[in-house]
Amino acid sequence: MRPFRSRPADTGRARSGHLATRYGQELRIARTTAGLTQVQLARLARVSQPEVSKAERGSRDISLDARCRLAAAAGHELGWRLYPTATVSLRDSGQLQIAQAIVQGAYPGWRAQLEVPVSAVDRRAADLVLSSDVGVVHIEIERSLVDLQAQLRSAQLKRQALADRDERPVRLVIAVPDTASARRRLVPVAALIASTLPVPSRQVWRDLRAGTVPAGDGILFVRAPTRG
Repeated sequence: MRPFRSRPADTGRARSGHLATRYGQELRIARTTAGLTQVQLARLARVSQPEVSKAERGSRDISLDARCRLAAAAGHELGWRLYPTATVSLRDSGQLQIAQAIVQGAYPGWRAQLEVPVSAVDRRAADLVLSSDVGVVHIEIERSLVDLQAQLRSAQLKRQALADRDERPVRLVIAVPDTASARRRLVPVAALIASTLPVPSRQVWRDLRAGTVPAGDGILFVRAPTRG
């Protein structure tokens, strides 16, 4: 049975409340440090005083624009970044067909696992892991190569966590759809691929079908089955 995962909507809602509360606390400190009343801050930010009060009480019902203006009026800047904490499921991301095509095309002796947590304390998951007595292959599936360097770095960190957990080497394979558009996107990063993913797709397929671990990290073009 797969481990329980909280629903993204619930996780996001809880995080929203936490950030709203934290923003309110920090805005109040920034305002008082600047020697401003709520009325003065509201005037500088061009919002109402009740809006300032709501923000400082941790209300979620404050627009991003208003939050940024309030921060600026208090002499601060609101920062906003995304941090990877979990992996979108293969089904939700549309990658499940590609994973199934790899498993179906690989040697039956592989033990195939989908969405494998990289550690007991890390919520990220490796898309597909093939393991046997001969070794372990971590396959990360990328349907859209938006930023290969960043995507590769993320996959390498997952691979390292898997290797540390299992205490044995793990090969990394980046799997992409075998389409003309996907191949075109790889042309500008050919040098990066040659240096970090030196094993070509044909060789990776030969190894997986033979039940052997590739000699190095590689790239894999996958033709997902079409829906009838």
